[in-house]
Formats: sequence, C-alpha cells, structure tokens
Amino acid sequence: MEALHAEEDLQSQALIWNHMLAIVDTMVLKCALKLRLFDAIHSHTSTNHQISLAELATSLTIPPTRISTLHRILRYLAHMRLLNITDEETYTLTIAASVYLREGSEKSHAPVVRYLIEEDMLAAMHGLDSYLVEEGMALPIERVRGEKFFEWAGRDEGLSKRFDDAMSCSTRSMIQAVVRGRGMVFSGVKVVVDVGGGTGNVGRAVVEAFPAVKCIVYDLPHVVKEGKEGEGVVFQAGDMFVSVPPADAFLLSRVLHDWSDEKALEILMRCREAIVGEEGKLIIVDTMIAENDSKDMQHIKLAYDILMMTYVGGKERTEKQWRSLLLQAGFSRCAFTRIMALQHVIEARP
Repeated sequence: MEALHAEEDLQSQALIWNHMLAIVDTMVLKCALKLRLFDAIHSHTSTNHQISLAELATSLTIPPTRISTLHRILRYLAHMRLLNITDEETYTLTIAASVYLREGSEKSHAPVVRYLIEEDMLAAMHGLDSYLVEEGMALPIERVRGEKFFEWAGRDEGLSKRFDDAMSCSTRSMIQAVVRGRGMVFSGVKVVVDVGGGTGNVGRAVVEAFPAVKCIVYDLPHVVKEGKEGEGVVFQAGDMFVSVPPADAFLLSRVLHDWSDEKALEILMRCREAIVGEEGKLIIVDTMIAENDSKDMQHIKLAYDILMMTYVGGKERTEKQWRSLLLQAGFSRCAFTRIMALQHVIEARP
C-alpha cells in the first residue's frame, strides 16, 4: 500500500512539473524557428535529409563554443517529437516538423508561433489572475497595450501583417477540409459574403474550390485596402456590426470565436437581415468543443478558449451554445459537420 502511495505521489509530482515546464517547449520552438533550424535540416543535400551535428552547426553559423548547447536543443526537439536522431547521431525531421514548421512548407504554422509569442501577447497572459478577480477590469491585452486588440492591429501595420500571416497559413488546408467534409455546403450558392474576411485568403480559396461562386470579402476599410481582387473575388468596406451586403449566403470563417456572445449575436442578426431568397443560408467554419473530441484536440480547443478570452474577449463554444446563439439570431435549422481540422462546419437557415 505504501509503495502504491509512493508511486501515486511520484506521478502527481511529474504531472505538476510537466505543467510548470511547459513554457520550455514554447521557447525551444521559438529558438528553432528563429534559427530556421527545420529548414536547414530539410535543405541539407545528403540522403533522406539527414544532417550531422557539425554540419548543422556550420549551416546555422553556430560558434564552436556553443555546439554542445545546440546538441542539447536538438535532444529536446527530439523529445518533442519534432526531430529523429539516428544511430549515427544524425538528425532528420519528423513529418509534423517537415509539414508544419518549415518556412518553405505551404502548410507552415510558423507564423502562428511567432504571433503567439509576441512580447505583449505573453505579457497579457500574466494578467489573467487580475482579470479574474477585478470586476470591470479591461481585457488583459488592453491592460498591456492600453487599447483593444483590433485597434492595435489596425494601427500597427507590422502586427496586422503578422496576424494575417498567422490566420492565412492554415486557410488552404482548412478549406480543403471543408471541401472534403462538407463541400455541398456551397452547392447552389451564387454570391457569398465572406464577413470579416480580412485580406481575402479564405474568399480566394473558396472561389478556387468552387469557381461558380462569386465572393464579396467584407471587412473594415483599413483591412480590405490590403486585399487584392481577382477572378470572382471583390472587396467591400464596412462594419459587420452595422450592416452586411445582401446575398444568398454568408460565410463566417473563424470570426465568431473572436467575440463575446453579445457581439456574436449582433453579427449573426446582421447576416439574418441581409439574407436574400428562401434558400439563403449562413455558413460558419469555427471551433466547436465536442464531447467526443480526443484528449489532444480538447486540450487545443480549451487552450484557444483561454487565448480568445485574454486577447479579444471571445470564446470557443459547445454545440449547445452554438445552437442557442443561432436560435436567438433567427436561425432555427442548423447542421453540424466535423471536418479534418480544428473547426466544424455549421450550416444554418432561418
């Protein structure tokens, strides 16, 4: 019995230490991306993209006195399942690192990492405790910056670009998942308004996948001025809390989780008011916390919920919460489809 208690105690300690040291994963990943370490390994010309410690040190211009430090970083990245170490002490990329962390990969999530570890973004996370206990306190990011996140992004072109890069890096794979999992959602649609569509990454991907669809990308003036019109894609400036252009379909792609229920309801009501025709509908591509999520997927979604709360006052929602919100906005018929992405597709009609 004492041995069992000792084992439980050790497991409990390990659990707590793993949580306390989770920041190390983030900082080591930041280090690797800043050095373009994953790209250096991938571009090495030897067989199977294997590279030795000495070769990698030369490629990254690491001084001789820091080669042992590089070795320890590589060992940790291997523990994170981002590198493989061969018996000959050479290194290769895992599939995850090769596809999602190389700058040269079209599916690279490196911009997301850089965006999330901005100094002010991390500083905002330190304000969670104060936000929890101080009634009426501004959002943690507002306390750090002295302004709302989207005001900051609208004023700071550098942040705006980093934010757009972070959002766009997963757009293609997300739309591909929509096409595979619920492609018929755009069947019969003539004009879709991409509400809060930014610089048009999602809109262009939709038109590319469904050439018969015309897309109006609708966002604030300072956002759409950066967009580039193309075949089937036009931009229109406006405020989605005031009105949206009339159409037979509206797309809200990763928009509503940025907002509180009250603000999200306003957006949904503007869309409901602008629907044209009896077959008009709303297409939402957004995160849904599902009961049958895997443990890893649930962790990601719950972590995103904390980020949304900290940075923009938004939230991730369960199916019950989505249904309630849509019903209040006048959408009584809803269909939820899980796709091979973090998001679900929600098709809603009046």
